[in-house]
Amino acid sequence: MEEALELARAKDTKERMAGVERLHHLLEASRKPLTSSEVTSLVDTCLDLLKDNSNFRVSQGGLQALASAAVLAGDNLKIHFNALVPAAVERLGDAKQPVRDAA
Repeated sequence: MEEALELARAKDTKERMAGVERLHHLLEASRKPLTSSEVTSLVDTCLDLLKDNSNFRVSQGGLQALASAAVLAGDNLKIHFNALVPAAVERLGDAKQPVRDAA
């Protein structure tokens, strides 16, 4: 998962998209719970992805990754709600329908 997170943090949009897709697929396929440190890394990366206004697919992918991670993170995600909720709510007003749906 760390490789996917690093790709998602890349400056190049294509690399970021590849990282987002890989991260989402990894989370969807995984059955093991995420550790506290994995959740923190994931949340930090996804918050950066949500701020990406240059490509709506990056933001959409970040939201989808968070949705997949919520199932695996359990209580480890609760401490991040104060940062996640405002970021997701902000995306409810996005110009692109897929981003609003993901939020």
